[in-house]
Amino acid sequence: MPNSLVGQRFNVDDRVTRKNSSVLQNTYQKKFGSITEAIEKTNSIGSTMYYYKVLWDDKRSSEHAQHSLQPVK
Repeated sequence: MPNSLVGQRFNVDDRVTRKNSSVLQNTYQKKFGSITEAIEKTNSIGSTMYYYKVLWDDKRSSEHAQHSLQPVK
């Protein structure tokens, strides 16, 4: 049974935070930011992957894959 593909989860101006992937939980202060740009990239087998440019509240920006972000509730 094939997996159903997940489409774009976030839109511009959505509030997000990084998922905690550290083994040591709560060793850093969680960062919050807003999506400034959504980017579609195609991998070597032709699947579309979504990346987002995030402007963090501390005025830094970075690019992240969709699976590493989660919405702020």
